[in-house]
Amino acid sequence: MKELRKILMSDPLVFSMNVHPSQEPFVDLVNFDPDIVVDPSLSNRSRYFSFVRLSVANKLSLAKKLLPKGIRFFIKEGYSPLHIQQRAFERALQRVKENSSNRDLDHLMAEASKYVAPPDVAPHPTGGAVDLTLIDANGIELDLGTPYDAIPQETDNATFFDATNISTQAMQNRQILAHALQSVGFVNYFTEWWHWSYGDRYWAVMTNADHALYHPVSEQELLNLLQKA
Repeated sequence: MKELRKILMSDPLVFSMNVHPSQEPFVDLVNFDPDIVVDPSLSNRSRYFSFVRLSVANKLSLAKKLLPKGIRFFIKEGYSPLHIQQRAFERALQRVKENSSNRDLDHLMAEASKYVAPPDVAPHPTGGAVDLTLIDANGIELDLGTPYDAIPQETDNATFFDATNISTQAMQNRQILAHALQSVGFVNYFTEWWHWSYGDRYWAVMTNADHALYHPVSEQELLNLLQKA
């Protein structure tokens, strides 16, 4: 995997990145590509949890060809509505406050953003992000060191992509994931091995792009963009 730049979602660089909103449509990964499998366990969060921007879906279809034979992507979550993102960030911030003696707001925001992105810059509400892992030919999830969506502070930061407190096999599986996704233009959020994105503000910062392509959209806006697909 390419060397990671350690920039948190709460960094001012991310907040200051301009967005030139794209009207690119959304598509549902459930029926987009038979070789990309979607885990339905988060369907209760939003009926659109498996939706992403068309470019993201196309890139996943390209990336799957770079996986070893018998290995497939297992999608956990794509789009997340802003109100869910807001609620999740508030919970994460509260958790940090309860477990930290440091009351500095910037510190608390940074710690919370290791697990949940601040709503204003969150990739998932743009449709540009996808959380995913790998499964074998039998549909069994591979070992990537921690469960999907584990909390960094509760795993001794084993969720960080370059963590060394995981098995050699898990490290190798993370490299397989990274090679496929980075090769087609995705960037990883370094605190979460499962989180990859394209076109959002964080992606723009990490790739030195002039601007981001996707802005957060409401469920109604998503529906409107679906009509264009």
